[in-house]
Amino acid sequence: MKLAIVFALLVGLLTWVSVPGMSSSAGLSAGFEPTGLWLIGALTELSITEVIDLRVQMEFATPDIEGLMITSLAVLPHLSLPPIDLFVGVGVGVALTPPPYTNGLLVEGAAGVRLAPADAVSILLQVRLLLRWGGTTWDAGPVFEGGILINF
Repeated sequence: MKLAIVFALLVGLLTWVSVPGMSSSAGLSAGFEPTGLWLIGALTELSITEVIDLRVQMEFATPDIEGLMITSLAVLPHLSLPPIDLFVGVGVGVALTPPPYTNGLLVEGAAGVRLAPADAVSILLQVRLLLRWGGTTWDAGPVFEGGILINF
């Protein structure tokens, strides 16, 4: 229940702060890492210019690592070839984990495609490479994600 409330508040807040006249979207995502970790999250995007979007994404891990939360902000240049929108981007964030794990800085690279079967809905497919500072070492790994966005 708390997870649903956090998702709703995040999506609502980010949609509310979008600048009028700029397109924005909000939605849900799910992804997996090759080690078997599953992530479920919420994201929102705001078009800054015709070719650059700003994305805020927050994800929670499945019960295998209960309490893991990843929050990031990414800049995504994109090339729109309707109904396909290709993008790449970089971002920063934090990985918050319960003890005995450490919290850490997160740097990410993302590449993917948004498919727009309708004006109001987009389907997101992406690969994110997450590089996390765990206090003493850097850990890296890909996350393969899919999601659905509602466009405003």
